[in-house]
Amino acid sequence: MNFPKNRMRVTHSHEGRQSEKGWLVLDIRGLDLDGVNSIVIPIEDIEKLQEGSQQQANPLEQLQKLLGKKEGEP
Repeated sequence: MNFPKNRMRVTHSHEGRQSEKGWLVLDIRGLDLDGVNSIVIPIEDIEKLQEGSQQQANPLEQLQKLLGKKEGEP
């Protein structure tokens, strides 16, 4: 399911906390989830996921790092 953009927003304050990056808020009021109205995800967590997927993009480099091979070595 693609989440509709008109049901997403970013807020910079959540539960009394402030953040420059903020939180992604997904409005799910239309779904039947026993009183759950929204899902709040820290933007930092999304960035960490993105960084992780970029790091996993080159498995050869990841394996070389695990084996202790330094850059520029044959």
